[in-house]
Amino acid sequence: MADLVVAVIPARYGSERLPGKPLLPLAGKPILAHTISAAKACRAIDKVLVATDHNDIFAIAEKWGAEAVMTSSDLPSGSDRIGAALQDRPGDIVVNLQGDEPETEPQHLQRCIEGLREDKGASVSTLCTPLGRGELMDPDCVKVVCDQKDRAIYFSRAPLGVDREDLRRALNNQSGSYESAASRHLGVYAYRRSALETFLSRPPTPLESLERLEQLRLLEHGMIIAVRSVQAAVRGIDTETDLARVRARLMGKAK
Repeated sequence: MADLVVAVIPARYGSERLPGKPLLPLAGKPILAHTISAAKACRAIDKVLVATDHNDIFAIAEKWGAEAVMTSSDLPSGSDRIGAALQDRPGDIVVNLQGDEPETEPQHLQRCIEGLREDKGASVSTLCTPLGRGELMDPDCVKVVCDQKDRAIYFSRAPLGVDREDLRRALNNQSGSYESAASRHLGVYAYRRSALETFLSRPPTPLESLERLEQLRLLEHGMIIAVRSVQAAVRGIDTETDLARVRARLMGKAK
């Protein structure tokens, strides 16, 4: 019997920089609706859940064809929200898809799920894409370096996999191009159900707390993360500037 693949979109109302972000309009529909549509268009996904803490988001999720699940507003992270939504619900592979990434491509979700199926030793799979100009030194851009089996060695907000002299020049704000063996990490995950449950049962780890990157908890506990590369991926929406950028890009596509 094939694994049941469930995509869960954590979508809370509160946001420090963009309150009510999942409900904000984008190209004629809420941001969240775009993410739901991408998940439903992925052939490998059998069911789409939205885990929220707000009635308006609950209603939007159901309107756009997802199963909405009400969760506590006190949950500390999106991963905890996913865990709460999955209680007493079936699912062998769980896809963690952020609700603020409206330009997610269905084929990218497919590739993430394939990564977990291809690497039988991996507990989790995720995605990366080539670094763009200026992203190597950007702390808001999470970098990942991998081993020869395309498994994650480390994730960081700091520069990774950089020539020593290039790094010195970059830290001294000297102009030039800097080559790196790192890629930009994309915050999409496919978990084996048991791995997600193990992850949620463990407290935050030192590196996770230092870098503010949940995926480091997996590595610190010896879990294997398969990484698959995709092209032309875009960032999610965290700020008003991000929202304006995505709106402009979608308007350009519509012309």
